[in-house]
Amino acid sequence: MSTTRVTIRDIAARAGVHFTTVALALRDSPRLNLRTRQRLQALAADMGYRPDPMLAALHAYRHTSRRPHYQATIAWLNNWPERDRMLDIPEFRKYRSGAHERAAELGYLIEEFWLHERDMTPEKTRRILRARGIQALLLAPQPRSRMWLDFDYTGFSALSLGYSLHPPRMHVVANHHAHSINLLLEELWQLGYRRPGMYVDRNWDEKVGHNWVSGMLLSRWLHPSLACLPLVVNSEEELGIREWVRSYRPDVVISYTGNLRHLRATGLRVPEDVGFASLNVGEADDTTSGIHQNDHLIGRKAVDLLVDMVHRNERGIPETPIRTLVEGVWHPGKTLKNKG
Repeated sequence: MSTTRVTIRDIAARAGVHFTTVALALRDSPRLNLRTRQRLQALAADMGYRPDPMLAALHAYRHTSRRPHYQATIAWLNNWPERDRMLDIPEFRKYRSGAHERAAELGYLIEEFWLHERDMTPEKTRRILRARGIQALLLAPQPRSRMWLDFDYTGFSALSLGYSLHPPRMHVVANHHAHSINLLLEELWQLGYRRPGMYVDRNWDEKVGHNWVSGMLLSRWLHPSLACLPLVVNSEEELGIREWVRSYRPDVVISYTGNLRHLRATGLRVPEDVGFASLNVGEADDTTSGIHQNDHLIGRKAVDLLVDMVHRNERGIPETPIRTLVEGVWHPGKTLKNKG
């Protein structure tokens, strides 16, 4: 069997086209019509074409060692009914800023497409993206858990930020929530807290794949002396934090940073009367104890992986979805005390 590597120029000579046409076809570029792309891709497969990994490495080195020029546009798909409502959530703002930063470093531009624009439909959005030659889709977190975008992903490289897209058929980049909650609970145990209460809306636990509840159950199994307080609340509107604290008397409240001020409004002193541990400490927050989720890095990694998918010509819904999890870090802060 011949060991001679089949090149793009070999395919071009067989097909009777210029080698740049073959290169575009192998990248599934919309600059070529679908029939031409499919014909040249099939010919390349028949001839046994495989990308040269050394050339790919050289290209990557050249790309990273010079000032990037504009490559293409990445679509940020926003499915929130109110366009800017997503940015009220600090983690999601950091996702977006990290994604924009990394895209610019690689020569890409991120452009938002709001799916609830007047007269906009998924199919119309798809036609606009194809007409503009946009191949990469970054699916922003959904407004609630267990949502699916009724969108034809054929011909697009796409991945999702977070777990809220359901069923889980796309590649995902997210915080490693299981690691984060386990790290947080172990830190609380070491500090001497024995009545940890998690004041978390059921919808948000679903959004993180029930990792928070799973972590609480694991901690109770590892430390049988922990009090068994309710795991989640059906909704924060239904049971306010004042009533919740009065009913269950936790010695530490595990929640989102935004609830720290509501806890203090009850008249309890933090950390003297009750501790507070946040599941989402902001990166510039020096005061609140809890987990830094590394949200900015999550946005950057999402762009890295998406650009790699474009380069590898990975399109459509993957046969096997892959999750890339970014670990959070513990931030001691000042809202906990050593009860030891």
